[in-house]
Amino acid sequence: MKFLGLVLKSARRSGTEASSSTRIVTIRSTSLIFSMPTSHAETIRSTPGVQDLTWANWFGGIYKDPQNFFANIAIEPVSYLRMYPEIVLAPEARAAFVEDRTACIVGEGLARRYGFKLGDKITLKVGIPTYGTEDYDFTVRGVYKSGGAAVDNQSMFFHWKYVDERSLVKGQAGWYVIKVANPDQAAQVSAAIDQKFANSPYETKTDTERAFQSSFVSMFGNLSLLLGSISLAVVITTLFVAGNTMAMSVRERTTEIAVMRTLGFPSSTIFLLVAGEALLMSIIGGVLGVGLARVIVNPNLIQAGAFIPVFGVNNTNAAVGLGLSAFIGLVAGFIPATMASRLKIVDALRRAA
Repeated sequence: MKFLGLVLKSARRSGTEASSSTRIVTIRSTSLIFSMPTSHAETIRSTPGVQDLTWANWFGGIYKDPQNFFANIAIEPVSYLRMYPEIVLAPEARAAFVEDRTACIVGEGLARRYGFKLGDKITLKVGIPTYGTEDYDFTVRGVYKSGGAAVDNQSMFFHWKYVDERSLVKGQAGWYVIKVANPDQAAQVSAAIDQKFANSPYETKTDTERAFQSSFVSMFGNLSLLLGSISLAVVITTLFVAGNTMAMSVRERTTEIAVMRTLGFPSSTIFLLVAGEALLMSIIGGVLGVGLARVIVNPNLIQAGAFIPVFGVNNTNAAVGLGLSAFIGLVAGFIPATMASRLKIVDALRRAA
């Protein structure tokens, strides 16, 4: 558990650091769950400093069972793929996706999880009432690779028009992604966009892609605080358990310690032997824990997606975990080692008898 908190913080940081400095995102000022008219596109496009834009909708469809959660997003295909070069597609797959109104593309991680292949039919049940009541059928025309942490490999993308024509409220966009000509002017362009829709029924909030990703993750709650608190509790508990184990070990070997002192072993050697044993046990446990974490927290098995970067245990996480294990070993072994080194021979032999 202590590794998981570190891994999630690292994943969130890597995802936001990988976001593009030239992309900003416009959403409704009230919340991401409220949509905006696609007529906003021309107004945004006319803003000085805007070089390109696209839009997308969160579809929230259900694949066979509600437990099969993955991000499925309706996009304007040509401009979205142009805006996100991190979505790596073969040229023929890109052309097939753009030309087929009912086509979809899936990430390679999602394809592995469900066994999706080119030409497969995917049916999504409607998860949000505004998209009607009938199921949506899609044909897999491409399996994309993630060319950067800003795009995950666990999502499904399909045509916005296909969804819009069957929606109860047509011409709606969940968010706009805007490319600015000069990254240094991103703040000014964002303010200019929001100013254009001020005091309108659809006021907007425009921010950097990094802030948008962070706000999206925050919808799931403060995971860092929750997992960090649990990890701290686990570390403290492990510390007490390790300390108690070493204290019991010293008590059970009182006779051996007394004999060693009788043979002339100095107290410093006794201290180092007990403390070294605690440190060695903790490091071995840490190595086993890091190894298991690398297997269990596997990027190919974690159901990430929806702007949540795929995460796993990297070398930094492993080093920090081993460092914590060594720290626990040192602290847990200090008191028992001190008691053993100060043990008098007569008292030790009397206690053993």
